[in-house]
Amino acid sequence: MLDPESLRIEGQGSKIVGAFIVSHEDEKKAVPFEFPNPTNLPITSLGETEFPHIHLRFIAGGVVPIQLRLHDVVRFCQVELAGAANLKVEYIGQSFGDNGSSDALQRLIGKTGKQGHGSFQKVLADLSDRYPDSESHVLLYSYEQYKNYMFMGGGVPAVNNFESGEDRLDRLMNAEYTRENRIDLIEAGLIRYFQPAYNDIYKKTFPRESHAMLQSLFEADVTGLAISLSTLEHSISVYSDQVSPSAMHCAQFPIVDDAARASFLDLAML
Repeated sequence: MLDPESLRIEGQGSKIVGAFIVSHEDEKKAVPFEFPNPTNLPITSLGETEFPHIHLRFIAGGVVPIQLRLHDVVRFCQVELAGAANLKVEYIGQSFGDNGSSDALQRLIGKTGKQGHGSFQKVLADLSDRYPDSESHVLLYSYEQYKNYMFMGGGVPAVNNFESGEDRLDRLMNAEYTRENRIDLIEAGLIRYFQPAYNDIYKKTFPRESHAMLQSLFEADVTGLAISLSTLEHSISVYSDQVSPSAMHCAQFPIVDDAARASFLDLAML
């Protein structure tokens, strides 16, 4: 949160300096920051902040009121948070907006007359009870694009050439996957990768041949799946008990196990 007593205007209205109060390893400490003026007007005054001090308020040009949430301040300011900017992944889930709407946040938290994502809300309630001095952040990602890759290497006898394997090549490179199928695969893969405390399904089992979501990959003769996640834009890193903090993650899974792959390539295992 912000330390309201530390906030002041400097540089003739070109920036706000102050300090964050952060909890790190069961300790609270002040971390200084500089926030550059995001407008073309000079900052003329600061607004009041009430507990829990998660908004930065100021007046630009004497007339324009501006309010920013804490995560936007962190994103654009100059600050060295070190380990305090690491967020632990506690739960991974998927959500679609109502009737095709892209407003997944409303689906998660619910709105008037409609129930939200039950599991997600239970997780938030439990985290709030267990860690009353900490904040829970919701990171929303939209995976709209995907790519098919084919890799070729030497050292093993070829089973197909381009002529005899043309159908297989076309099947792989022209494969299409529904949005629901892609989201199912991404959710399961990230759960297996991070193994969050509040997830149970897929945490130890993905990928398994019995998982229906993998059928589309089997039909396209896909042998591996990779899922990337970046938090660079937010100036934070994410981690779990199984994965070290980083702003870039790539979860990789073989869809065909080593024994099946060796049989498919007709290799003699010595």
